[in-house]
Amino acid sequence: MLHSAYLCLTALGAGWQLWRVRRTLRETLPPIEADLPDPAPHVSIIVPVRNEEQHISSCLASLLAQDYPDFEVLAVDDGSTDATPALLAIWQQRDSRLRVYRVEELPAGWAGKAHALHTGVTLTQGEWLLFTDADTRHKPDALRRMMAHALAQRLDFLSMLTDARLVGNGSRLLTPAGIVLMTHFATPGEMRDPRKPGRALAVGHYLLVRRSAYEASGGYSAPELRASFGDDVGLAQFFKQRGCREDFVDGRNLVANEQWTTWRSAWHGWRKSVYSVTASAPLLCLGAGLGLISYGLLPLLSVLTALRQLLRGRQWDQSLPLLPPALLTLALQVIARRSFEREQRQPFAWSLLAPVSWIAFGLLMLDTVRLALSGRGAEWKGRLAPRQPPSIHVPGLPLQRHASSRRG
Repeated sequence: MLHSAYLCLTALGAGWQLWRVRRTLRETLPPIEADLPDPAPHVSIIVPVRNEEQHISSCLASLLAQDYPDFEVLAVDDGSTDATPALLAIWQQRDSRLRVYRVEELPAGWAGKAHALHTGVTLTQGEWLLFTDADTRHKPDALRRMMAHALAQRLDFLSMLTDARLVGNGSRLLTPAGIVLMTHFATPGEMRDPRKPGRALAVGHYLLVRRSAYEASGGYSAPELRASFGDDVGLAQFFKQRGCREDFVDGRNLVANEQWTTWRSAWHGWRKSVYSVTASAPLLCLGAGLGLISYGLLPLLSVLTALRQLLRGRQWDQSLPLLPPALLTLALQVIARRSFEREQRQPFAWSLLAPVSWIAFGLLMLDTVRLALSGRGAEWKGRLAPRQPPSIHVPGLPLQRHASSRRG
């Protein structure tokens, strides 16, 4: 009886999840077509770089080819130990719009990327800031179209859904589950709604920020963010709670990225991404991890058990009532995952692995909880995460509100 009731709950949960996914896709619109003012605002593009010899040349080539009329690029070398510094030196000689600054030592209490980004802000003067990653590739019109959208909509913060190219088995298994979970935090419509201060989402590959909003809040230097590994969603929520106007658009035809090509890199990358949430609420994430494992495993086992009994000619009266909710849950899981993977042109076979991906992501969350409770911290590019602040709001937990006024 309890088994059947739980499967009915999983089916309801899968239906709700599919609704969130479909709503997110429906509300993720391309940037509007608009003209830039004359003169256009100066934009400082800040690229944090740590051991990116495979990607940095392609990234810089695409950034320096932007058709936006007024921008500079600052690469913040965060203590790279590979060929990255030599490549940066070559690119700096090629184009005067590129500057390079090297961070020799990471101050205590900072996450490396947050420190590199804030350092970049202090070394630039642009009215707008673009934070982007070294593994991205930008179409020539990307910055122009995004700036036109931000100015026309009078935004303070703009992020996008990029064309994330899933090339490794780890990314193909884990990333769609992670994207579906992101829809639990917010949809683009909720992000635009000032009445929902805790609802915001972002993808760290592309964060376009008005400097005045950044400086007024302290940005990554604020205690809530300086140590955070959740530097994208954390920043979006941080600004949203302070009355900033935000949006999230479909930029898959503007920016692409390719990362986490091995199972190990995908596991460590997603573990790093969820670590700030886990450190903020480890017991809640412990329950979430166990829930995700059961969400993927129990419907699958129920169907396999019933089929095994049928094939062996055994009585399966007890298993028969479990089949409809179990099959419905599995079908909804596959459809939700396919909603994203169809856009990414992934083979349908990967969508059929939806329950396996939930089991894997649940195990990943348990691994992250283990690191949080043991005090070891998640590791990324040779560095352990510092003690994490509660920088990312977890839906369902009380929201810490900040006195602020809505920007006009």
